[in-house]
Amino acid sequence: MSRVPTGLCVSLVRDCVNPLRGVITRCYKYHLVRFSQDAKGGGPVRTAPSEHRSDKGSSPPHARRVGAVGTVCALLWTLLTVFPAVRAHAADALEPAPVDFVILVDESGSLSAQDVAAERAAASVLVLGEVSDKSRAAVVGFGSATGGGQPPVDTVCPLTRVDAGGREQLSACVSGLRRRTDGEGNGTDFPAALAQGLSLLENGDDETPKIVFLLTDGRLDVSDSPAYGPDAASRNANAKKALKVKVAQALSDKVQIWPLGFGSGIDKAQLEALASGGYQSRCANLPSARPTAQVTSGSSDVAQVLLTAFAGARCAIATPGQTNPSVSSSADLEVKIPPVATDGSIAVVKQNPDAVTVKYYDPRGRKVPLHGKADGSEFDLVGQSGPVEALRIRNPYPGTWRVHVEVLGGAAAQRITASAIWQGVLRSYIVVDPPVPTAGQRVSAHVTLQTRQGVVLTEQGQLAGINVSVKLTGDGFDARKLRLGDDGKGADPAAHDGEFSAHVTVPRTATGALSFTGVMTGDGIAGDQRSYATELATAAPLLTGSIVFDDRETHPGGTARGGVELRNNNDTSQRLRLTLTGGSARNALTVAPQRMTVAAGEQVRVPMRLRFGAAADLGAVPGRLTVRDEASGQVVTQAFVTVRVVPVPSFLDRYGKGIGLAAALLLALLVVVALRWQDRRKNRDASDIQLILYKDESEMSRLRAPARAGAEFGFSLRASPGGTQRLLLDDSGGRYRVRRAGDGGLTVRLPDGERIAVPRGQRAVVTDGLSLGFADHRPAARAARAAGTARSAGSGTGRGRSAGPEEKPRRGGERTRKSTADSTTLITRRPYDDDF
Repeated sequence: MSRVPTGLCVSLVRDCVNPLRGVITRCYKYHLVRFSQDAKGGGPVRTAPSEHRSDKGSSPPHARRVGAVGTVCALLWTLLTVFPAVRAHAADALEPAPVDFVILVDESGSLSAQDVAAERAAASVLVLGEVSDKSRAAVVGFGSATGGGQPPVDTVCPLTRVDAGGREQLSACVSGLRRRTDGEGNGTDFPAALAQGLSLLENGDDETPKIVFLLTDGRLDVSDSPAYGPDAASRNANAKKALKVKVAQALSDKVQIWPLGFGSGIDKAQLEALASGGYQSRCANLPSARPTAQVTSGSSDVAQVLLTAFAGARCAIATPGQTNPSVSSSADLEVKIPPVATDGSIAVVKQNPDAVTVKYYDPRGRKVPLHGKADGSEFDLVGQSGPVEALRIRNPYPGTWRVHVEVLGGAAAQRITASAIWQGVLRSYIVVDPPVPTAGQRVSAHVTLQTRQGVVLTEQGQLAGINVSVKLTGDGFDARKLRLGDDGKGADPAAHDGEFSAHVTVPRTATGALSFTGVMTGDGIAGDQRSYATELATAAPLLTGSIVFDDRETHPGGTARGGVELRNNNDTSQRLRLTLTGGSARNALTVAPQRMTVAAGEQVRVPMRLRFGAAADLGAVPGRLTVRDEASGQVVTQAFVTVRVVPVPSFLDRYGKGIGLAAALLLALLVVVALRWQDRRKNRDASDIQLILYKDESEMSRLRAPARAGAEFGFSLRASPGGTQRLLLDDSGGRYRVRRAGDGGLTVRLPDGERIAVPRGQRAVVTDGLSLGFADHRPAARAARAAGTARSAGSGTGRGRSAGPEEKPRRGGERTRKSTADSTTLITRRPYDDDF
């Protein structure tokens, strides 16, 4: 009897990780029913909790056990009600993993003042650029022991937590590094330095990575240290043996050793032995995270080389910055931070910190604060008054950052370097289909990645260099690991959408529990490992389903629709619950319906709606939908939310194509009309006309139209001193007016308002004894085009009186008038001002 509640509590503990209200409800009901059976000896009678008290104030042991189970269930129920808030807080707390590290700095006599300054800057870059507040750092200077009481090591900065206050403390104490004199022991005692570093790290958390960085300009030399032997040769030989012992201890204590040598006196083989002899396994054995010896020719590059080594050691990435070797007034230095970065620091190394001011601008050109929050990022600057200052950024905006430095007036030009270290801390979500497989069944595993702010990584550039795999463990078989792909092949639904997938076959020897764990690796990537725990099904499930989406895009405040397809092969109806986990609080995402019922033997598609808040973030929506059986808590089906939130379309977005097409057609029409109008205007232009006045058969006068005459011009007839008539330009009222006709001829309006036509190549009578012809000086191409236009239009207008060979002008002032269709003269009378 007592074993049943114990087993039930074990399942409850497991369910707290992935809470199931149905299970806890059954637990609560179970203890009530069980207590009633034991206390009253009857059948299952449901009673109120107040009826379970004994009148004598005592209960039998089994009743007390059942009561304890009920108390635990009630407590778990209470915790479950607040679990979403706790879970949300935990999601926000996704942070870079801390590290403990010690920087061993050579203080031997071979150093120059410039070398010491470079060592101080390098140590400062590491302690100030560290991205986790929970990390701890120490700085140790070392030389050798001459026997005069001077120790071979000097802990200038004890192991200090690298939070805001600790970084200020570390920035100050690094200045204690110096060059030792002959009397202080200025040799190079590697064994003593490494022993001090291991001692400082021995009390740390076993789960926290431990790292030792060694800076030196030479090789092991303890020839002046009596502690290693009576003479120089034996001292160095004994020191090498002692060094091997300490390297072996580093391997045993899981301490990485990253040596960095600068200058010409380096024993690189010795440094490589230090790197390879220490602890190696870190960051899934990425090449950049494997301890290696670094050697540079001079001390000026020590800070950047050490920062790169430090980034690899703590699974981060150091972005090569820019160096301006001689800043005399101002300069801009650039550093790049990739989209996947969630935590980073920008470090600026200055030779004369008192004469330099620094400002930081994000990729959008905005000046960022030195402390506090802005635009979703958090900032904290430290070391502003020292040779190295570092701006730590949480949730940095990706892209190229600009570091603007200014050297105060009168200060000497100096070398300034800016560099960045960053890390992407990602969360993974895993879905397995079917959620409860059988032995030997092929299932599909899907994993998505997102940042701490709930941003799903979907762009190919963001996912470059990231590898995702799934590890399958369970009873009855050895662990298996399979790489997942985002190439749209096999189990992967679409290429480069941020969802990594693969088919995984459950071994036929599997028994009992199964666990699918998503694992991500990549330079600069630190991710959690989320496991999906399930159990083998003894037979094919009677209740199956799938979640499908009809809408792949929606807008803030909008609703995406889909459906839950269910099949119930059971002989009883099933009540199901649909839940959403992992969504961002800003999206205010709700899902409906939350409860569904499927009748026995029924196959249905239940409509599903996802409603987004008005302030929902744009982009892919994080989250996972789960359908569970309310009675058993068993997962029926799961799926990632595959909806993107896009901006609400503007008026132009909705109707832009139609408006653009209409505007294009209208513009084309206007262009055609304008061209036709321009051609008509050119065809009507009277500027190239030359009028010719005849008397009988003799030419009396010629008159060229004025330049830019436009559509018409005026003239008058004047008698010359000899009594002959002449043509003169005259635009005064009541004079003759000329304009071109559509058939290529002219139309002349007489002073009395009558109009006559002058056909091309002919003459028309204007007054008794006088007739008018013309010469057309238009370019031939335009004249032909005008004539073609006239022919296509037809001759709908009358023709003027002709004085050609067919009809000569009559004498005595009588004018010929004909009303037939072939008349050469059309005479009309209308008011002068109404013509033309």
